[in-house]
Amino acid sequence: MTPAVRAQEEDVSASRGLNPLLRLRLAFGFFSVLPLGKTAPLQEVAAAATMLPLVGVVLGGLEGAAGWGALKLFGPLVAAAVVLALALLLSGMHHADGLADVGDAIMVHGDASRRIAVLKDRTLGVGASGALIITYLLSWSALGQLASLRGGLMLVFFMMASEVCARLGLIFTAAANQPSHPGSGSEFVKALKGGKAAAAIAAAVLLLALLVWPIGAAVAAAAVAAAFLTALLLTVISRKLFGGVGGDVLGASVELSRMAALLAMLAAVRPG
Repeated sequence: MTPAVRAQEEDVSASRGLNPLLRLRLAFGFFSVLPLGKTAPLQEVAAAATMLPLVGVVLGGLEGAAGWGALKLFGPLVAAAVVLALALLLSGMHHADGLADVGDAIMVHGDASRRIAVLKDRTLGVGASGALIITYLLSWSALGQLASLRGGLMLVFFMMASEVCARLGLIFTAAANQPSHPGSGSEFVKALKGGKAAAAIAAAVLLLALLVWPIGAAVAAAAVAAAFLTALLLTVISRKLFGGVGGDVLGASVELSRMAALLAMLAAVRPG
């Protein structure tokens, strides 16, 4: 048996051995700091990545609820900052770290191996700072506008939708690419293919369909389109610069897709 066949059979075996509740706990354990999770080997966690949309809707609900309270106490600008801070904290800054690394790697001159080396480097440069500032400044601005226009209760639904779309961006990015290099991210890239990717996308679409009543079909469609276009852009950039995607690019896809979804929803709800 070749190593590739053996790895594929092990992946199938791990996937079949996980019931939905365990998959959900593994997804929460890896992708959030909530005390709902369970630790496990990385291969099993990767097999549970189909539950990412559910993780997103729970985190988004918590973030939006905190923003609703902050809006009553402090107004839209502080509320937006609270929501964004909680979004970062609940994910353990996991995805923000990937965004920073990708920002630095994009700024480097050289071939794919040189850029991948920068992805693995723990130091932060001007590219990381720029990526973080631009992404979170735009996200904060969009959140503040949404809070001003639609109020606190709607902020909960907007955050649920944006966090589902953020994970949808990750799923699209992983499904469309191959690993750029060995590592923890490569397991997720390999896992989110074929039926698993389809199941994860279907879960995201179902959750967004449930949110159509409060936020509107056009708003939900705009958010999904933004997530897809973000994944498409990351795919083009990553293939050219890295030869594929890894964990850092997947992490960046979450932060960038959330930003894009918030901006798209704002554009859809603004009068005129």
